[in-house]
Amino acid sequence: MTHRSLVESARIALLVISVSAVLAPDAAAQAPPFVLEVRGGASIPIGSFADGARPAEGATADRSFGMAFGVTRTSTRTTFVGFSQHRFACEDAGCDTDGSFVATNVEIGMRFNVNLHRHVIPWIRVGGLTTRVELGDHPDYPDAVSSLGYGGEIGAGVYLGAAGPVGLSPGVRVTAVNSGLPDGGLLRMRYLVADVAVVIAF
Repeated sequence: MTHRSLVESARIALLVISVSAVLAPDAAAQAPPFVLEVRGGASIPIGSFADGARPAEGATADRSFGMAFGVTRTSTRTTFVGFSQHRFACEDAGCDTDGSFVATNVEIGMRFNVNLHRHVIPWIRVGGLTTRVELGDHPDYPDAVSSLGYGGEIGAGVYLGAAGPVGLSPGVRVTAVNSGLPDGGLLRMRYLVADVAVVIAF
């Protein structure tokens, strides 16, 4: 998947969120008490992680995957915990052809449902995370893994299908996390995630 196609995917996700929120029919809705989410999409580096000159910078977009379990504490607030894995093509950062960095995150946070009067429920998400990054495709860090890094994220999206047990939840979020490199340097990862979750409510 090329960088251009991944950026187009992010634009489509933003369009889906905007159109869904505007066109959704008015109806009483209720956030499900428990949810299991399986997400898939794209991870797109931004800032110096995309175009910097420091070690391991210059990454480009690749695929993203994640799972999370959520508990709705009130009608407007859901606590979630989960993990995600984000790949970043790193040929432009000095890796061999088709090389990649792989960041594996453990995440915890809150999601705030901001409108419960539609079958589409817009949400805002904030949270913290830890990460480790597999760097082995970079010639300077063969078979290496970064130190444990800490960071945060903020995002927004919509929950589609409030009237049934299975729905979709497209969203976008921005993640900022720093992780130590084997040579003592610091990998400053800033990236956008655009994905769609299959949501099972129970």
